[in-house]
Amino acid sequence: MLGDLKVVVKTVPRSRSVSVRVLPNGSVVVTAPRFTPRFVINQFVAKHEDWIREKQGSVVEKLNALVAEREKLFFRGLEYDFRLSISPQKEGVKITDSILTVTAVREDHAQVRRILEKWYRAQAAKHFKERVPLLADLVDSTVKTVSIRSQRTRWGSCSSRNTISLNWRLIMAPDWVSDYVIYHELAHLTHMNHSKDFWQLVERYVPNHKDAQKWLKDHHALLQF
Repeated sequence: MLGDLKVVVKTVPRSRSVSVRVLPNGSVVVTAPRFTPRFVINQFVAKHEDWIREKQGSVVEKLNALVAEREKLFFRGLEYDFRLSISPQKEGVKITDSILTVTAVREDHAQVRRILEKWYRAQAAKHFKERVPLLADLVDSTVKTVSIRSQRTRWGSCSSRNTISLNWRLIMAPDWVSDYVIYHELAHLTHMNHSKDFWQLVERYVPNHKDAQKWLKDHHALLQF
């Protein structure tokens, strides 16, 4: 930490220099070679503090705009007009035709964001905990646990214990795109790397996987809600 500036330091053995990134959620990650002295990292952060704070400000502004100026919202690949309804007695989310309505007690951006995230998480849990076992069965894989998480840099992950975790934001993507992410993780149960054999397996599972990757890349900011 430098003053009130919080940073996460990651050491990378093959890294040759110190670098800094501001992630889409506003957090700061400094990557450094192994055994880099802490004072060297602190000096690097201090030197780039103005840039970091400017970048963070831009990121926070974009995040706030997701609710403050939001006109459209995605859900399973479909785009809905966003509406806010104020009610002193209830809160929740409802989809009617092409409109997604958030009901909140008051017009508070943080509260609206919380209600939306809670709803998205619930929808993601319901859909993916049914979908993952189905796709796993189609490729003769076994998944013991499906969890819904809030990974900051990944859409999904898996472990050698046959567990798969998916980012709740993935419920915003079209089903064919979220299916790709699931198949990607299922392929990792066979190849815990990104080798040629791994990508060949992904290709077999999802022939249009490059289209899915492009969709995720093109809509990355949207899915970082």
